[in-house]
Amino acid sequence: MIRGKWSRLTTGALAVVVAAGLAACSKKGGDGADADTRQAESGNGKKTLTIDWLTYQYGPVDESSASKKLLEETFNVKFNIWYLDVTKREELLGAKMAAGEFPDFMTVYNGADLAKFVDQGVAVTFTDEELVKYMPNYKRLVDKYDPQAWKYVKRKGEYMGIPSLNTDGVYGWAVAWRKDWLDKTGIAKVPETLDELKEAMIRFRNDDPDGNGKKDTYGMSKTGMQQVYGAFGIYPEFWTERDGKLVWSGITPEAKKALEVLRQMKKDDLISPEWVLPNGENTGGYWAVSNDFVNGKIGLSSHGAYYHWAPAIPEKSFPGGDNVKLLAETNPKARIAYGKPVKGPDGKAGVPAPGMTGSVYMAFGKDAKDPELKHRIMQIWDALYGDYDLFMKAKFGTLDQTYVMNGLQPKMKDEYSKNDAQAKLGLHITFTPFAQPEFAERWSKPEDREATDKLFKYEKGSIANALKAPLPSESKYYKNLVEKFQRETYAAIINGDKPLDDFDKFVEQWKKDGGDQLTKEANEWYQSLK
Repeated sequence: MIRGKWSRLTTGALAVVVAAGLAACSKKGGDGADADTRQAESGNGKKTLTIDWLTYQYGPVDESSASKKLLEETFNVKFNIWYLDVTKREELLGAKMAAGEFPDFMTVYNGADLAKFVDQGVAVTFTDEELVKYMPNYKRLVDKYDPQAWKYVKRKGEYMGIPSLNTDGVYGWAVAWRKDWLDKTGIAKVPETLDELKEAMIRFRNDDPDGNGKKDTYGMSKTGMQQVYGAFGIYPEFWTERDGKLVWSGITPEAKKALEVLRQMKKDDLISPEWVLPNGENTGGYWAVSNDFVNGKIGLSSHGAYYHWAPAIPEKSFPGGDNVKLLAETNPKARIAYGKPVKGPDGKAGVPAPGMTGSVYMAFGKDAKDPELKHRIMQIWDALYGDYDLFMKAKFGTLDQTYVMNGLQPKMKDEYSKNDAQAKLGLHITFTPFAQPEFAERWSKPEDREATDKLFKYEKGSIANALKAPLPSESKYYKNLVEKFQRETYAAIINGDKPLDDFDKFVEQWKKDGGDQLTKEANEWYQSLK
């Protein structure tokens, strides 16, 4: 999947405008496709359908886009591709819905929103029969990597949306250390245990690892904390399995133990004070860059996906992932050492790894209840993800014109390397927002994949969310329970503003304020898989 700082569509904020929009008359007519505005008879008698298409666009698409024209001619459709400024996406989408305008096919960025859109009538479902008939290639692809994925989006016998695959899901977040700092402070090997990590944090803070004579370095910031939670076998914002049942990791005894360690580390001034900022060690620019690591403020980071930390390969003219490249530009003498998640007192270790099933979906808008429109969209999607040549043209354009092959790897030419330039041509994520892992395997040699596996595939150090589906009450409770209550409580405990024992009060309140209901729903889902 193409990763980025996805704009989260919060259905709570959209609920009022969505309801208003549903009550209003759509420009297409309240009963679906309007014969005058959506369809025209083509020469072969097959109707030309207009499709309102919404993915994550970095800029408007030219009407003359070659990829757009190719798909329009192949499938006898006319695309109306929505462009919503990514910095105002929720606001702009809400305004359109309030005016009665709805996309026919749209990217939805989490399961809670998907379920909410279906409940509100913003999105429509599809059946097993439709899936098998109109998307056989995509069904086979998903079944190959995670046949359970269809169950995650199925409710009342029908599918709420199309699940995504995450090509990179087998890899955990990188564990990147400043090797030159380890060397400078007398640490002979990359830390492997929690105790060794703590010792490295002390030396990074107190032993002047950058050699500038000032006490201006810290051990870690926000993402380094993943190591500490993982040392107790959890990631606090995932569900985990305990004795055959799902429990929220953030209220477990292991979470309290991790908070005790982090609290002491913060008391010892080993953690950057800015860790509490919304983006942690990213202080601006591209979301995946750890500015604090790149600029020499911290010596341990897991910020960004694994490929943002890919090592440079000079013989292939590859400067490395974003963090590697920027660190080299900022400090050519800096060196990175790649580690594994550190082991805790009971031998547990881990960092978050999403797994092969993605958390992003494609949904059919309310007007796609017209079967002909829905089925045409399904056929387009199935062809894009089943036909390698079509996929390449839709994602990269024309060989030697918009992209070249750098060995096995497709590489956009310099003039088309920026997101807005690709959006203008309707490339990148306009028509292919999801990963296609079978196709991606063609772009690298087995030895290259083995090298990546060695660095970022942790056999016993990846923690996945045990819950794979949206819960009925998630949109009602999640934001307050996790994004507000839990994060604020954790920050107050770590920073010493609240005593550690306030964790027990937090657990009880979390359960009362909706956590028990979410736990009930999570386990009902979990049992339904058996």
